[in-house]
Amino acid sequence: MINSRTAALHQLHRALITSPEPVPDTFFSLNFQDQPFGTAWGYSRPIDTALHSQDGNERAFLMPHFSFWAWKLPFVGSITRSAAAIAKLELTSYPEFSDKIPRAVWRGTAYFNSVHSPHLRQNLLAATKDKAWADVEALEWVGGSGGGNDHQGHNATNALAIEDFCRYRYVLYTEGIAYSGRFQFLQMCNSITITPPILWMQHTTHLVKPIFSSHLLAASREGGRGSGAAARKPSGHKSWPVSYPVDEANIVFVAPGWSDLEDTVAWLEAHPDVAEGIAGHQHDLFVGGGYFSPASEACYWRALVHGWSKVAIVNDREWVGQDEVPYETFALSNGY
Repeated sequence: MINSRTAALHQLHRALITSPEPVPDTFFSLNFQDQPFGTAWGYSRPIDTALHSQDGNERAFLMPHFSFWAWKLPFVGSITRSAAAIAKLELTSYPEFSDKIPRAVWRGTAYFNSVHSPHLRQNLLAATKDKAWADVEALEWVGGSGGGNDHQGHNATNALAIEDFCRYRYVLYTEGIAYSGRFQFLQMCNSITITPPILWMQHTTHLVKPIFSSHLLAASREGGRGSGAAARKPSGHKSWPVSYPVDEANIVFVAPGWSDLEDTVAWLEAHPDVAEGIAGHQHDLFVGGGYFSPASEACYWRALVHGWSKVAIVNDREWVGQDEVPYETFALSNGY
């Protein structure tokens, strides 16, 4: 947890000292747990409003993940390092979507599941076992039992460098206890991200435009291209009510238990123009649009401070007599 805190404070400090205009003074707290807590700034919130507190979304202020500064996992590093590695890999080795390995890839800790999807990862392992179209393995950790914040320094014998996921046409995303911090790394690939409907929102998750596998597969029965070239359709899913057409979609949502994953991959392989388009939409938005760039992240932090300062209620008397500490001094000792 100390690494997450250190990263977040460095992120915020970088945003403040590079701001072209003054940022308002305010008071706030930071939450580094997977799940939101009170009014503290956090990494994610449930997308389903039924899972929120009585106060709902208006009390959820999301901050960028700590990996925008650095992630101690040796096969990840940081967003900046990974972005450069992915760009080099795709430019030199996989300049076209068709050049990529025609398989679906995943690595992860099998038991990191949400209470809302308690068998998500085990179901994925079962659905892909011994399948030629899948490169899916549970991580075999060395020196620890998992890859969360408590085990950030550990390695896994079968891990892939985060950029190596972009060698594949299909990258599989699984949420963990809540969100998964690897999502933004996968979104930098010129590949198709495939996942069950997302349950946890991070600070850029609202930008995804899903096409549901049920609409893709229905096209096979109807003899069509999938989802309609210009029509959005009701998805039947409360939290993601729209299934986007292939000309807009930048991610594919499959059944919650992965039951149609194999059929979905087969459909995409049989329709390479559609598959390439969906992959390109993701890459063009998140990489071409600069959403994961250091400049964008810093801009978001400043907007977060501005927005928070307008609604935060502070009892100034609680801070009377409290000594302030310059950030540079705090950073030297990490608060100890």
